[in-house]
Amino acid sequence: MKILEALSRLERVEGAMASLYEWLSEVFAADGEASGLFFRLSLQEKSHASLLRYGRKLVHRSPKEFDDVDLDGVAVDALLATVERFRAAAPVPSLADALFFAMRVECHPAEHGHREVLAASNPAISQIVRNLAIADEEHHQTLKVFAQQRAEVFD
Repeated sequence: MKILEALSRLERVEGAMASLYEWLSEVFAADGEASGLFFRLSLQEKSHASLLRYGRKLVHRSPKEFDDVDLDGVAVDALLATVERFRAAAPVPSLADALFFAMRVECHPAEHGHREVLAASNPAISQIVRNLAIADEEHHQTLKVFAQQRAEVFD
């Protein structure tokens, strides 16, 4: 897959995650702690999408410096569909279900498996990708700690 296509797909994932967390922030508006957690995550995901847009600009400036990548587009599309289905489901999720789902998608193979492949494409983009991977792991840990504090423990 061309690096620009891969970065565009990943940007869509980050945008979908930002929208999911923003929506969950609104769903749990009566719970200030939960709403704040999801709102902060939405802002971070928006930041990740911005980093990927920056990566695309780097590629546009010097396309010959970037190799094609082996990104599983099917897995990325499946993750996007999973997020869309969760948001469309009725009734709205419980906090436990929302936390469980968020932790599951933060660990989804499409969120992690492609990172090393992208990093190998070009050293200029590798640091961006590594930073996203670190941030995604921090998201999972943040969600897990919050769930444990609420006695809604998930492994």
